[in-house]
Amino acid sequence: MKRSTRQLQTAERLAGLRLRLTALLLALNILGLAGMGAVALVVDERQRAEAVTADLHRTASTAVALLYYDSGALLLDKLYDNAVAQGSTAVYVYEANRTDVSLVFAHPARLAVIPPPTLLGPARTVHAAGGEVSEAIRDERQEIVHLLAVPFRHADTGVIAGTVVAVADPGPGEAAHRRLAVALIVGGTAFTAMTCLGGYLLARRGTQPIADALTQQERFVADAAHELRTPLTVIRAVSEGALADPKAQPDALRRVIKATDRLTDAVAALLTRARLVAGLRHLERQRFRLDQLAEEVLTETVQPPHTATLHTEPTVTLGDPTLVRIALRNLIHNAVQHGRDAEAPAAITLTVAPGLVVVRDDGPGPAPGLPADGERFRPGSPTGTGLGLAIARWVADLHGGALRLTPAEGGGTEATLTLP
Repeated sequence: MKRSTRQLQTAERLAGLRLRLTALLLALNILGLAGMGAVALVVDERQRAEAVTADLHRTASTAVALLYYDSGALLLDKLYDNAVAQGSTAVYVYEANRTDVSLVFAHPARLAVIPPPTLLGPARTVHAAGGEVSEAIRDERQEIVHLLAVPFRHADTGVIAGTVVAVADPGPGEAAHRRLAVALIVGGTAFTAMTCLGGYLLARRGTQPIADALTQQERFVADAAHELRTPLTVIRAVSEGALADPKAQPDALRRVIKATDRLTDAVAALLTRARLVAGLRHLERQRFRLDQLAEEVLTETVQPPHTATLHTEPTVTLGDPTLVRIALRNLIHNAVQHGRDAEAPAAITLTVAPGLVVVRDDGPGPAPGLPADGERFRPGSPTGTGLGLAIARWVADLHGGALRLTPAEGGGTEATLTLP
């Protein structure tokens, strides 16, 4: 239960880390998009205002150029024929008289009606003071339009003879501006969603090595507890019994030594596994005689009263002989310890062929329901095996091979180690 809780906490911490990384990326993306969108809208607004101002100046200057006098009378016929003066920008011409200015030409284009006093005021100002007047005014619908009033002069006397007023509707530009804003919002939202998904996938991929490392650490702790608990318990129990019964001390010492040997093997296996997982022990490939190595390990591991039968043929393998030795010793040791009935001596058969080592015992065989996948080689799992077989399986994986436990014909178990 503790291990499951620890794994759950680890998963929750990693999930929280991924969400925080995704949220950070999302916040940075939103800030960046919002900043760029704001800049784009401001630039577009300025360009739109500049375009309206340029159009007003172009229309007003064109209208002024088309005005002329003949026999002291202001003629407007050219305004009716010019495409600029008759275009989408409204044009009004006010001619000066003795006391005021009066409207003599009007091209309202398609703009809404503008109250006459609104146009007359700038016309009077320009006639009286000269220069230009540029301002924003409201039409009868109270919508803002842009106005530019410029003077025109009499060709003969050079005095200000009146005012040309040009009025532009910013509506089309504002509609384009709104479409740009909508496009930025929709595109930014879609891009943010894709970035959020991509950021989560990147965060998940980036934290996967951390998850693997934590999983390996948890398995190492669980394996250590599993492998060390039994021999330590035996040593304590036997020692307490020997203290209570001095006559049993010789037998107790032998049992303590046996449990100590098992403890030593477990510690060595744990250290080997930790070095393999941490990458401190790398695979050093070289050519070696697999049959000779297997024979040496068999001689060292199987001692009387246990017996061993060897079937080999000359086999050269490319791999790490040190790691393969550890794997073979674990397989043979596992067969000696568990491949026999009760206190009967173990009978081991070792077969070596090119890329293949088979260790067979005459024990009860694999436990019923033992899974066929890697779960069987996990010491902490309910259906798992010892740590020695787990290390043998890791060595096989490092060499691109496999380890299988299968029932042998006639009883017993066959552990098949393949080394391509």
